Amino acid sequence: MDPQATWRQLIDAFVDRDWHQVQESAEALFDWLRREGVPPETIPGQTMGADWNGRVASAACKFAGDLARRVLADPNGIPRGVPFTLSCCFCDSHGPDTFGAAVAAGWTHIEFSPDGLAENFIGLCPEHSERDERLVVNDAL
Repeated sequence: MDPQATWRQLIDAFVDRDWHQVQESAEALFDWLRREGVPPETIPGQTMGADWNGRVASAACKFAGDLARRVLADPNGIPRGVPFTLSCCFCDSHGPDTFGAAVAAGWTHIEFSPDGLAENFIGLCPEHSERDERLVVNDAL
């Protein structure tokens, strides 16, 4: 195993919200570290030492793997235990406080966005959902 390549895969998959790859990379790297494999450099360009890198990588693997499992376990990709805060990805309007209320209000394309500044989920508000549906219908004609 190349722990540095696996660390990079984990980071890239997390940024891309590729939860299957996050889970796979996190489990592989964590298993490697448990077997006392050499840890990856967790901060590029900084020599932090094996103890630092091992502990940071292990903690990140546990966090990312657990989050990926929770996202993948829910049919709507809503990880258990994450507050539901929703914004439209076009107009930044804020949505209801629950996934069910958002869907009932006409929000669509709701997805978990762990990198959001003020929200944990992004989607299309009712106004933009309607525009999206018109575009799909017009493109089909």
